[in-house]
Amino acid sequence: MKKRNTSLCYISKFPIVLGFLASTINAECVAQQNNSALDKGLEQIYRKSDFPGFAVSIIQNDSVLFAKGYGFADIKAKMPYTTTTIQPIASVSKTFIGLALVKALELGYFDLTTDINKILPFQISNPYYPQDTIRVIDLATHTSGLVDNDSIYIMTYSIGDSPKMQLKDFLKEYYSESGRMYSIQNFSKKKASKQYQYSNIASALAAYLIEIKAGMSFSDFTDKFIFQPLGMTHTSWRNKADFSQEYATLYEINKQSLPIYKEIINKDKSLKTYSCVTYPDGSLRSSISDLIKYLKEINNGFQGSSNIIDSQFYKLLFAKQFSEDNKPELMPESEPNRGLFWAYNRKGKLAHSGSDPGVSSFISYDPTTHIGKVLLINTQIEGDDNIKTVECCKRLIMEIEKYELEICKK
Repeated sequence: MKKRNTSLCYISKFPIVLGFLASTINAECVAQQNNSALDKGLEQIYRKSDFPGFAVSIIQNDSVLFAKGYGFADIKAKMPYTTTTIQPIASVSKTFIGLALVKALELGYFDLTTDINKILPFQISNPYYPQDTIRVIDLATHTSGLVDNDSIYIMTYSIGDSPKMQLKDFLKEYYSESGRMYSIQNFSKKKASKQYQYSNIASALAAYLIEIKAGMSFSDFTDKFIFQPLGMTHTSWRNKADFSQEYATLYEINKQSLPIYKEIINKDKSLKTYSCVTYPDGSLRSSISDLIKYLKEINNGFQGSSNIIDSQFYKLLFAKQFSEDNKPELMPESEPNRGLFWAYNRKGKLAHSGSDPGVSSFISYDPTTHIGKVLLINTQIEGDDNIKTVECCKRLIMEIEKYELEICKK
């Protein structure tokens, strides 16, 4: 299901570190002459892979250096995968929680040090440390001491476009001591801010805090303050009937062992439509075309020229939250620091990836070169017997990195 790591490809639950190479100089002047080689390379990889389809975009500042789709959004219908094809983006969705969070800060809903129990209509207390304070920033950096109980989290998925429960009801049942899904296993044995433990459910809790203060659903909040202002008309948390012909069919090309897959996989390896109660953590649907607009906004925000959020709040989104003196335990070596729902990898890039049934996704932004990249694939890299899939994923990333390196060294 949604993965705890922001590297791109996986063998089972262990990441293959394929961080995009950092580059140091302007690339726009030489980008176009390299597009043909990149296009040819990606096409060759597709033909040798078992990917149904994928799309890639690369931008720098306000310029689109490359954007193209390969393969099929739907194999049976022979519908090509294009830059306007819509699919779930899995945990890349969490970067939108980060952007919504700093918008909430700008609106004065709370600040990063606010105790979440001063916002919630029910109380959350880590049973190992009943007097501990969990702050908003602890949720945004995966250091809250609130963890995913996998035996419960798997039940948040269900067939159909609408979850079986509302987000607020699930969170109360999961975190409140009187809740039906409450367990000591929902909590860490470490105090808040002391240990890094990636949590999908705690991420959704951060989105719920915004819901409470805004008086509207997180879906409506992001639509009002992010998607509409950025012109991301094909981006939503659930499927829209108006765009029914543009959604990718999702596939599982590798063997999957979790029971949920028996329910959602069709005989042709395509997946039934599914949903998740904790939808802010990974259920956003978008396209490469819309995510180009998002990358440009991230670039504008980093450079202090956003029209939707003041620069001082963008600085909070990107600020590195840890130093050697205050680094929590278990921080991944591949991602030694964090912004708000963004990781900083070892190359200094902001990055996030996602993995869900039928979905692989990756987004990154380089603060030095102002180059942003997105990759969407309508299948999951994870699974049993996935050596070929992983190898093709490696080659795909290497080809994109080669392109970036070439345009940045001239």
